Amino acid sequence: MINFEINEELCIQCGLCVQDCVFAAIEMDDYPKMVNESRCIKCQHCLAVCPTGALSIIGNSPEDSSPIKGNIPSEDQMSILIKGRRSVRKYKPEPLDPKVIQKLMDTAWHAPTGVNSQCVHVTLMEDPDHVKSFSDEIHSRIEDGVKNGTLLNTPISHYFEWALKARESGVDMLFRGAPHLMIVSAPKTAPCPVADTHIFLSYFELMAQSMKIGTLWNGILKATVESIFPDLREKLGIPEDHEIGYAMIFGKPAIQYQRTIERGAANINRVGWNS
Repeated sequence: MINFEINEELCIQCGLCVQDCVFAAIEMDDYPKMVNESRCIKCQHCLAVCPTGALSIIGNSPEDSSPIKGNIPSEDQMSILIKGRRSVRKYKPEPLDPKVIQKLMDTAWHAPTGVNSQCVHVTLMEDPDHVKSFSDEIHSRIEDGVKNGTLLNTPISHYFEWALKARESGVDMLFRGAPHLMIVSAPKTAPCPVADTHIFLSYFELMAQSMKIGTLWNGILKATVESIFPDLREKLGIPEDHEIGYAMIFGKPAIQYQRTIERGAANINRVGWNS
């Protein structure tokens, strides 16, 4: 149910909600009205754009929202947040508070998806003991595969050998001691399955950065679950018809970075067009 409602006492009939409805699901009569619910993609732009807070939709009212004016980071703050983000490879063992994880997830859930499909699927392992057991099993399988030669011709075999040598010294190169992990997927039939998962994780890690939480995009874990030991996918409950976008580990960092790095100017191909 769309539950499109207008508070006529607050509505100033400006028509901004109608103008910003990309699929023309809303039209102006005396007041805005939803004329075709099948066109609505539940983006809630109409709720967000209303200057007087007169519009509610999908059970969400302006009172449920946060005001934007005065609450956006400055451009310099945002630049430092992005440039200060680092791949964290050392973690403290204690887990994050479940409420903190939920806030991270709920915030990242607002990341854009193709046609607002909102079909990103997060496979989350919160318990550090489970992460440790998962790591132990993967390392055991890798060790067996390297010994019997079945992993020697895989694209990431050199990483596996590297990981086994590090483990002999008590270093987990795959999970880095992180207490939490997630693997993000989306239905193959979604408009933009891989892009949607990557955008979700990008939003997640920037929010994590603002909360002094470390993250690491874990390509080895993704490949391991996706193609090296595909039975793990089923055991983790990742839907068969989903495409895995990426994996990420996260937790309290055991190291603190003090400044941004500088990568120089962006590589840009500036073009024009003459028809």
